[in-house]
Amino acid sequence: MLRTIFVLLITAYGGFQALKGPFEALLFYLWIAYFRPDQWVWDSSLLYALQLSFWSGIYFILRALPSIGQARFDLRAMIFIGFLILSCLSAWASDHPVAWLRWQDFAKTLVVAFFLYALLNDDIKKFRLTVLVIAVSLGFEAVKQGYASLITNPGGLNQNLLSQLGDNNGVAVGMVMLVALFIALSRTTENKRERQIYLFFMLGIVYRAVTTYSRGGFLSIAALTLMYMARSNQKLKAVLGALLVAGIIVPVLPPAFWQRMATMNVRSEDDMDASSASRLHFWRVAVMMAQDHPLLGIGYNSFNEHFDQYDFSVGFYGVDRSVHSMWFGVLAELGYLGLVMFIMMFMLALTGMHRVASLARRGYLPPEFYQYAVALQAAFVACMVGGTFLPWQYTEMLWHFFALSMALRQIALKSAKAPEAEAAAAAPEPFSVARRTA
Repeated sequence: MLRTIFVLLITAYGGFQALKGPFEALLFYLWIAYFRPDQWVWDSSLLYALQLSFWSGIYFILRALPSIGQARFDLRAMIFIGFLILSCLSAWASDHPVAWLRWQDFAKTLVVAFFLYALLNDDIKKFRLTVLVIAVSLGFEAVKQGYASLITNPGGLNQNLLSQLGDNNGVAVGMVMLVALFIALSRTTENKRERQIYLFFMLGIVYRAVTTYSRGGFLSIAALTLMYMARSNQKLKAVLGALLVAGIIVPVLPPAFWQRMATMNVRSEDDMDASSASRLHFWRVAVMMAQDHPLLGIGYNSFNEHFDQYDFSVGFYGVDRSVHSMWFGVLAELGYLGLVMFIMMFMLALTGMHRVASLARRGYLPPEFYQYAVALQAAFVACMVGGTFLPWQYTEMLWHFFALSMALRQIALKSAKAPEAEAAAAAPEPFSVARRTA
């Protein structure tokens, strides 16, 4: 009952704030999308009946329509829109009706993400507040579970799933990307107590990611750590921080965890466990699907429904199986053009954030831009690694991160002095400026 009252109070306050304008409506929608209040309360019947996610999304889009003109329709935006159109055509051409039904939810995700980009591309304060709402909304329950399991069942497997992220592998990747946001928040606040809260959240979320026992998630953590070490202005501090976190978490992990991770180290297909071997098979099936449907794929998000038709193992690995990879998933479901566009979204996001970080290091942007850019870069690298082993290509969180990277790039280009910034981007980095912004 207390949970329900708590959620209803936040909903009432958020709904009232959403009446003020499109940005407030965006924050209200993001809280619902990431916190999922209907799944957090014990009795969800009332909140399910309210359909908060649907109505808040519709309201936000209607309020944000006049802001569409603020979006810059550059290459990134064109690919973003092109991916939406291609997925629509793929769903329409599919011979399985589930493709069209699922695409309608994805269309809402991309439309909301594009409006997020349009609303945030001129104000770094709005950008930070949006990041904060996403991080706290998704991290609130995660950090509670992380510390609770650390105290009551150290090293034990956490099997609680999050519908907005998927299975244990999706939860792990989402948590790792979330860690990057909390690192950025901690490094862009001058309030010591606030910084400590963010670091407290970060540690709990890292532990939440580890205890999914996801091998892809474990690799994502390694990728995130290496990325921060490489990009940090204070590498020794970054290394010591990583060692401190590892020193807290690693000792409580049982042999079962390391035995699970050890299955990644194989010399031949004969040495693989069933899960690893099956993934290679599913990826081969995905290539066969793409070869048969190179232009539009077999249909948006319908690999599972077509698996049995292409399964040359004749059911050895089961029926209606998942592709277990966002790269091969896009290839099979949207064809070769879809895969090219998907890869380009990542490449443009990474290069865009590199450009922002470069301008900040040279002193043409405030240091906070560097922290946000590196956080998004690290999150994308972690996603690319972890997403290799799970079908995460249509997850709302990923497309919101794409939108955040597009918005941050536009804010940076508007904030920096254009002529000097262009020259600085091509010039060697001055040591004095790099040291001053460290």
